[in-house]
Amino acid sequence: MQELKSIEVKTQTEALYTLKVLTNNTDVLAEEINLLAANNKKQFQHAPVVLEIKDQNFQANELAVLIEILTQNDMVAVGIRSRKQELVDFAKFSGLAVFGKSLSPSKPKSKAKPKDKVSEQTSSNPHQDRVYHAPKIVANKVYSSQQILAEESDLVLLGKVKSGAEVMSYGSVSAYKEVQGSIFAGIYGDDKATIFIHSFNAQLISIAGVYKKFDVVPAKLYARSVIVDLFNGKLRFQII
Repeated sequence: MQELKSIEVKTQTEALYTLKVLTNNTDVLAEEINLLAANNKKQFQHAPVVLEIKDQNFQANELAVLIEILTQNDMVAVGIRSRKQELVDFAKFSGLAVFGKSLSPSKPKSKAKPKDKVSEQTSSNPHQDRVYHAPKIVANKVYSSQQILAEESDLVLLGKVKSGAEVMSYGSVSAYKEVQGSIFAGIYGDDKATIFIHSFNAQLISIAGVYKKFDVVPAKLYARSVIVDLFNGKLRFQII
């Protein structure tokens, strides 16, 4: 193993809180997190939090809202623990770590597996080389001729993006409804930015200046869930 001269690797000893999420009702979650933060301000202010989500009805847009609730309460979501692939995909594209079943160091054997899983799943993290900021979340529909910009962050779209609309992000873009307009990710050259579209019908896709315009969306992509990234300098479209 090559000797490290400029950095040191140390075992984490600071508190890392796990928040077990028992409902997908974001109104209830907002109320209880607000109460938790208000009653324990010193303990939870700027505290790193892992979200443990077992409810299979919990959706990615609800996870986006939950992360925003934590941010508003000065708590920092650093990762999730979930078996639902939709949530795992959202975590990866939002720059969050994906943890295994347990973080407990009491049993060395069980500890090794989650560590390996975290390393394996975050090694291809598209945001590992840049500072992560909480994503900008747009809950409403984006209408024709409207422009949306997320500066210094990723962009999460919970509503439909109509034809003629343009959405732009310094980082990645995740859209959880149909996209008919244009999506621009990594607009200042972040070639590790990615685009996720739940229902693909886009007019134009661009990552770090590399773009593809669609006069007609190919049948293999139309209305499908698609992840777009840059591979060898070209846009790569993967159906999930």
